[in-house]
This record gives sequence, C-alpha cells and structure tokens, in this order.
Amino acid sequence: MLKSIFAKEEVNTGRQREFDYLKGFLMILIFIIHAFQGTLSPKDDVMRIIYIFNSMSGAAVFIFVPGFGSTYSRKSSPGEYIKGGVRFVIYQYLNNAAYLAAYLLPLPFIFQSLSESSRDTLELGIEIYGQYTNIFFISGIIYLVLALLKKLKANTLVYVLLGTALSVAAPFVYGRSPDIPVPGYVIRLMIGEANFVSFTPLYFLSYALFGVAFGRIFRRVKDKKRFWLCLLPVCLVIVAVWWIIFFVQYGFDLTYLYTTVNYTYTHPDLWHVIAGIAHILLMACVIFFVIDPSPKAQPKNPVSKQLLYYNKHISKYYALHMLTYLFASAIHFYVPFESRFCWPLTIICMVTTEIMVRGYNKVYDTVISRKKAKSG
Repeated sequence: MLKSIFAKEEVNTGRQREFDYLKGFLMILIFIIHAFQGTLSPKDDVMRIIYIFNSMSGAAVFIFVPGFGSTYSRKSSPGEYIKGGVRFVIYQYLNNAAYLAAYLLPLPFIFQSLSESSRDTLELGIEIYGQYTNIFFISGIIYLVLALLKKLKANTLVYVLLGTALSVAAPFVYGRSPDIPVPGYVIRLMIGEANFVSFTPLYFLSYALFGVAFGRIFRRVKDKKRFWLCLLPVCLVIVAVWWIIFFVQYGFDLTYLYTTVNYTYTHPDLWHVIAGIAHILLMACVIFFVIDPSPKAQPKNPVSKQLLYYNKHISKYYALHMLTYLFASAIHFYVPFESRFCWPLTIICMVTTEIMVRGYNKVYDTVISRKKAKSG
C-alpha cells in the first residue's frame, strides 16, 4: 500500500495548489474577525462561531504552511532563511509604524472631542501597536530557528521530536521571563504575557516544525489522490474527537466558549497542535478533491482567482488590512462600533485593502518593467 503512494526519491516537487487555496480562504476569515477585534467592538454570535471554529486553523495555517513550503522553496539555504527571518522581523516593526500612523492620523482633528474613556483607549492602542508582535514577528523568529536546524542538517525525525517537546514544554515556560529591563523584554516577546504580544514563537514554532516534517514526506508522494484518501479518515476522527471533547468539557454557551477559545487559540498544547494540524490537512484534502490540483491549472471563476491572488500576496493583505480598521476606530473617536456595523466595515476593508494591494503591485510592476526596458 505504502509503495503505491510513496516513492524512494522526491517526485512531488511542484506547487501544492490545495494549500494556496487554503491560505486564500483563511484571509477572508481574517477580514471578518479583525473587523471586531481591530475596532474593539462587541462580538455577535455569528462572529463568535466563526472565531471558535477558525481557532483550529487560523494563525496555525500561516505557520504550518510556510514550514511545509520551506521544503519546496528554491531559496532554502541557512543564509536565505536568516535573511528571511530578519526581513520578517523588520516588516513587523515597519507594520507597527503604519498601524500607529493610521491610528493617529485623525487625532489632531478630534482630540478635543474625545471622552476620558476614548483617551484611555487611545493610550492603550499606542502602547500595543507601537510594540505589537504578530505573524510577521513569529515567522521571522521561526525562520531563524529553521536556519539553525538546516545548518545542523537535522533529519525529519528531529523536527517531529523537537516540535513535540516544544508543545509539551510551552505551558511550563510561558511568562517566565526574567525581570531584567532589556533581556527580559526580548524574552517576553518570545514567550508571551504582554498586551502587545498577540502570538508567541514559543507556542507556534511546533506548527512550523511539524510542517517541515510533513513537507519532506509529502515530496515523496507519487499518488496524491491515494495519499489524501488515506489521510482523510485519520483527520476526520481527530477532528470529531476534538469537538466532542471540547463541547462536553465547555458546553454550548457562545460567550463562554469564545472567552475560553481566545486563550487556548494563542496557547496551544500538544493535543491542540495535533488537532489543529488535523483541521488544516482536512481542509486541504477537501480542497484537493474540489479544485483542479494541477499547479498549471488556471481557474476561470473569479472567486478561485481571488483566493489565489490573496495567497500570492498574503503578506501585503495581512499587513495592510488592519489600517482600515484602525483608521475607522480613530474617526469613530476610539469608541467601539455596534457589532452590526462591523459587517459592512468588513466589506469596506476588503475593498480598500484590495485597492492598496493591487495599486502597489501595479506601480511596482511598472517600475520594474521600465528598469528592464532601460537596461535592455
């Protein structure tokens, strides 16, 4: 059975389109969830349901898939990983500067009209967004770790064992940074426990390590259809067990579930990581059987095209979409919106972000083409 699925050599080395679609789809959910979170607005039941179920993939997709994709990248030397890691950390703080600009731009025109609570929210926002660490920062640190493992020529089993060990150890290490001004602050960025730390490398590094291990195995798959069919029931069982245990343990009150998931989402233990990866692979499997998996296949419908465009420029979408929400929060005097207004705000954000990303790409392509024309 295994011989009919796997080859001794690496044969599955092309682009894995199912994961491209998966990342594109997750970007839509990010638009929705951040409409509420980015404006500090109360959550309605629909948003809570989306968030609860998205918590089993969400940020994990953007860590697991790059780990997986690193085994397919042509730029996979330790030096390239280090450059990528440093670049992502720089992106994080450049992104923070843009966040603060959007958040503070209307301030001179509205400052006198701010209530005391609005000013408190403003101060909190400045503290958080000036130091914010999110996917870019995590990705940067993870690339640096992968560079070290690549330099050491670690085999696949090492990635699995290290990912397992980190998932087990993380809850015991969390928040134990030394009370030393500079080193303590840096360590806190890695292990959490601060308002400005959204996700931490401590908890999410496991997803990347397991992603690398899965990618190395996946490269030897010669029959993807059989592979996904074999993996499907395993993922279904893990996903079903996860949700049965979850609802038995926590009940069905959406407000309580949201509060609970809000913590476990950012602090996954080993069981959570395993279940999260099962969710990711299950969705990738479903996508594989729904779309044309050929990397050369060009989708004709606009939805598929947009999902692939989201994936191709995912870093730009992720970096820019929050600007709309922060600016909207500012012109609303830093007061939360009613939840019903967050839905049209989501559409506005999707449109404005689309204009920014496509506008940037258009200008960039024009500049590059002119440079080539001059050099030619």
